Amino acid sequence: MYKTILYEEKETIAYITFNRPEVGNAFSEDSFREIPAALTKASEDASIRAVVLTGKGKLFCGGGDVNQFKEVIERDDGGIPEQLVEATGAMSRAIRNCSKPVIAAINGAAAGAGVGVALAADFCIMEKRSSLVTAFVGMGLPGDTSVLYFLQKMVGTAIATELLMLSKPIKGERASELGLVNQVVEDGTLEEETWAFAKKVASLPTQTISYQKELFNEFFYSDLEKFNQREAQLMHLASLTDDHKEAVTAFLEKRAPHFKGH
Repeated sequence: MYKTILYEEKETIAYITFNRPEVGNAFSEDSFREIPAALTKASEDASIRAVVLTGKGKLFCGGGDVNQFKEVIERDDGGIPEQLVEATGAMSRAIRNCSKPVIAAINGAAAGAGVGVALAADFCIMEKRSSLVTAFVGMGLPGDTSVLYFLQKMVGTAIATELLMLSKPIKGERASELGLVNQVVEDGTLEEETWAFAKKVASLPTQTISYQKELFNEFFYSDLEKFNQREAQLMHLASLTDDHKEAVTAFLEKRAPHFKGH
C-alpha cells in the first residue's frame, strides 16, 4: 500500500515508520503524500489512541532526497516547484491536525525536513546520542516543513536563528535544555521507552486530547498555512540560485561547497 513508510498498529498505537533506510529515510514526493494519508487513517480510526513517528534503521530522517534536487536542476532551471514545498508544509500540518497525540521518536539524526516533522509532533523523544540539525543553509535553502516557524515558537528568535543559519547539530540533552524535546533516554533504549510513553499517552481521554490540540492549532498555529505558502515561494527562489546548485553538486560529490553569495 505504501512505498516509503510502514504503517503498523500495536494495540491502540499506530506506528508510522519512515522506510527508506538505504537513503537515510530521506523524504521523496511519495513521502509527502503517504505520511499525511497515514496520519489521516490513524486520526479517523476510533481504535487508535496515539501515533508514533520513527525511522527504520540508523536515522530518523536525513531530510529531503538530494537526488530529486539534482533531477530538478538537470531537467531545467525552473527550480524546486512551489507545490512540492507546499506539500512538505502540508505534511507538518497533517501532524498538527491529527486528532490523536503524535509522538516523534528520534533514532539517530533528524536533519532538514526531519527536524520540521519532529517539531510538529505533540511529543518528542530522543536518545542522548541522537541529534537535530537543520542543514538547510548548507544546501543553499531557507527551509521547509515549517521548521523555522516551529523553532521560533519553541526557542525564540535568537536561538532559532543560530540553529537555522549556523546549522549546528544539537544532541539530546541540549535539545531538552532548549525545550525542543520532552524526554531524553539512554542510548539503545528508544524503542522500549517510546512504547512505554505511548501507552501512557494512549491511556488518556483521547477526545479531550483532540480538543486540546484543536485549541493549540486555532490560537497558536492559526497562521501556519500562510507561513507554508510564503516558505514555498522563498524555497523556490532559493533553488534558482547558483549557491543551491553548488550545494547539491558538492553534496553528491562528497566535498565542501564553495558559495558565491548568489
